[in-house]
Amino acid sequence: MVMKTPPDALLLIGHGSPDPAGNEEFRRFAHTLAVRVNAPVTACYLEKAAPDIATGIQMCVAAGARRVVALPLFLGAAGHQKNDVPALLNEMRARHSNLDIRYGAPIGPQHAIVLALAQRAAEAIAAAPPTVSAPETALLVVGRGSSDPDSNSDVNKIARLLFEGRAYGWVQSAFFAVTRPDVTAGIEQCLRLGARRVVVLPYLLFTGEVRRGIEAQARHTELAKTVAQAGGEVLVAQHLANHEGVVSAVAQRYWEAVSGAANMTCDLCKYRNKVEGFESDYGLPQTQD
Repeated sequence: MVMKTPPDALLLIGHGSPDPAGNEEFRRFAHTLAVRVNAPVTACYLEKAAPDIATGIQMCVAAGARRVVALPLFLGAAGHQKNDVPALLNEMRARHSNLDIRYGAPIGPQHAIVLALAQRAAEAIAAAPPTVSAPETALLVVGRGSSDPDSNSDVNKIARLLFEGRAYGWVQSAFFAVTRPDVTAGIEQCLRLGARRVVVLPYLLFTGEVRRGIEAQARHTELAKTVAQAGGEVLVAQHLANHEGVVSAVAQRYWEAVSGAANMTCDLCKYRNKVEGFESDYGLPQTQD
C-alpha cells in the first residue's frame, strides 16, 4: 500500500556493535542517507549499542512522527530481519496504535552493491605491485555467515554477479563464521584453482569484530606459509562502509517502502519451506531471540 502522505521519519536500524568505530560509521551513513532521501533519519540498533529500536520509535513519536518507515540496514534476510526486528516493531505498533510503521526490505544483492564490491577490489589491487594479471586473480567475497540458507545464498549470488563480465579468473565466496567454507578454506581453494593473487572482499557494511576476524583469518600464520609455497599473495580489501553504491541501494529500499513496493521473497525461506537440514525451523512463529 502506498503511503498517502510522505513519512515523517525514517528509522534506520543497524545491527549494533561493541566497537565504537563501527557504530560511528553507521551514524555517518545515517547522516549521508538523510541528505540523499531528504528525510529525517533516526538511527538505532538491534543490539549491542544504544539507542535500541524501542527508544528509536519513541524518539520519532516525540518528534511528532505519525508515519515511520523502519529500514533494516542488513545485507541479507536472516533471523534478525525475519524475526527479531518484526517482533519488536509489532510491540511498538501495539504500544503506539496511531503510528503507521512501514517495514522495508533488506539491502540484498543489488547492482549498486556489485559495483561497490568491484570498486573495493580495484582499490586493493591498485595499491599492490602490478605483478599479477586479472585472469590470475581470484576475488573471495566473505560474508558474515548465517544459520539461514537463504541469507547465505545471497553471498553466492553477489559473487556470481561480480564475476560476470569481468576479467578476473575466479570469484568465490566464503564466510567468517557459522557456515562453510571459512576464509582460510576459501583462499586455499582459490590457490588450488590456480590463482596467484586472492583479493579478500569483506561483504560487510561497517568495521568491527567481524571485519577484524576476517582479516585475521586471511593473515593466519599457517595460511601465509601455504600462500607463500604456492607463490601467491593475499590482499584484504576495505569493507563497504559509506560507499556511494551502498547509499544508493539503501535509498532504493526506502523509496520502495514509501511506494508500497517493498517485499521479501519467501520462495527459499526456511520458515516457510522444509529446507533439508533445517526442518525444525519450518513454521516457527515470528519471535524475538
